[in-house]
Amino acid sequence: MVKELANRKNNASGDIVEAGQNYRKNYVLNNVIPEKNARKHNTRTCHIHDLEFYDITYNCIGVSVSDLIGNKHRNFNNMISTLHRAIVEVTNNQSGGIGFINFDSDIAPYIANESDGEIIDCFRNFFMDLNMNTRKGCEKPYVTFNFGLETSENGRRASRLMLEAYEKGDERGNPFIFPNLVFKLKASINVENSSPNHDLYLKALNVTSKRMVPTYFNCDSSSNRNYLANKIGIMGCRTRVASNVNGLDGSFNRGNVACVTLNLVQLAYQADHDIDKFFELLQENMDDAKKLLLHRFYLLCEKGVFDDVYKKGYYLGAEKEDAYAMLKNGTLSIGFIGLWDAVSVLINEGIDSIDIMRKNFQLAYSIIQRMRDYTDQATKTESLNFSLLASAAEGVTGNFAQYDSMHLGREFDVCKKGFYTNSFHVPVDLSVNYKDKIDMEGRFHHLCNGGSITYIELNEMPGINVEAVKEIVEYAYENDCNYIGINFPMDNCKTCGFIGRISDKCPCCKSVDIRRLRRVSGYLSEEKSFTSGKHKELKQRKRHLYFNEWGDNRDD
Repeated sequence: MVKELANRKNNASGDIVEAGQNYRKNYVLNNVIPEKNARKHNTRTCHIHDLEFYDITYNCIGVSVSDLIGNKHRNFNNMISTLHRAIVEVTNNQSGGIGFINFDSDIAPYIANESDGEIIDCFRNFFMDLNMNTRKGCEKPYVTFNFGLETSENGRRASRLMLEAYEKGDERGNPFIFPNLVFKLKASINVENSSPNHDLYLKALNVTSKRMVPTYFNCDSSSNRNYLANKIGIMGCRTRVASNVNGLDGSFNRGNVACVTLNLVQLAYQADHDIDKFFELLQENMDDAKKLLLHRFYLLCEKGVFDDVYKKGYYLGAEKEDAYAMLKNGTLSIGFIGLWDAVSVLINEGIDSIDIMRKNFQLAYSIIQRMRDYTDQATKTESLNFSLLASAAEGVTGNFAQYDSMHLGREFDVCKKGFYTNSFHVPVDLSVNYKDKIDMEGRFHHLCNGGSITYIELNEMPGINVEAVKEIVEYAYENDCNYIGINFPMDNCKTCGFIGRISDKCPCCKSVDIRRLRRVSGYLSEEKSFTSGKHKELKQRKRHLYFNEWGDNRDD
């Protein structure tokens, strides 16, 4: 079975859970899923995510603090403690992440009577608790806090102190992996110099330059500007839920129900350089993905385990205690992997320059446009919220390539590198500057209404060079990227606490006990926990902006 997550600790509970999950996945494949879909999953034509939860529960949810714990709490410490328990409970009732859509607004009422130091200490303790393996005994809860829009005194203070706590790290100064912090960019609120939360935006950039977090959600992109900024946000590593044909729009009390990811590269191999044939295969496999998602949806309506969700009432429609009334508000996502690898196979030419990408952009764009048109039509015909997802699929990128290399490789073999590049991303082994990467990827974001992200890779921690990070984020903001993240090596000496780029030994104390944090797909993780495909990808990632030891930067 495919290892899908880097967020899993190797311990006794983890081994038992993994064994149980593999048994459950095999049972679902052999006894629950239609034979045709099971065969395509086994031959890596597609990947059915969260197989073990197939007929049990949905993927992710967007909520507010009050949805989970109500409003009756005496102080900040009491509220945070209660919230942590609620997060653990919720995360064990679903397969994916929890996104708090406006965390700054949620917690603002609780901080008025607390000192800055007390609040920072509470945050740090809270974050340390969130980084314990309380999900199934072997995983950290995947929790995302969206913030940046609240302009009240207490809301602004909440954002500032949360950022300070995240920057400080744990009791030894070690960086946190969770929560995933997402700063929401919005004109007139925080982007312009004169806007009321511009100082918080600058502070967020400062923390990003040292911790890779926050990432940045563009409320003004062409995909998002028609929704109220305080109604939408990120739920997991990129999941976006906005429109709703069955009820209220926005991200609150809704989430993605299920996802199937298509292997575009395999379809390109099967087409044997015939583009018309490729589109025929794409149509066929989109049909199969839709049928599978409908099969799963209605099976969840019949057999899903939602008693706790009904009781808490944090999913839209849960008050009716009817799974269909609830889940119809969620999304059914068709995702994709390896767009540019597929184009490379179709044109029988390596994608080794940005000029070749530009030359073949229309072909790449037409593939994703065709997929988006399909999900839009499925939404109309089925009266359910189908969406197109730029899949993260951290385990699948390697698994697809390894399988295809053994079974489908040709004289021009994009599989040999051992992984496919995520979604529509510029191939990670291609040398391009950050502007060219954003220019290319930004054109696809609006098509992927189920979620997307663009990453820019740096060779070093920016540190004091916050202006460079600001330039990247704002260039992405101006070029219609929904969501942007900054990646760089973040090594942490466990002996003395030094954080930076470490080769073999800590430059301060010479210790070899080093924790190496990288962003695997949409969240931070220790490098040693990466899937095999992501290990190979990491070695081949090219940087899009370089820093030298004096803090200057240059495009490369």
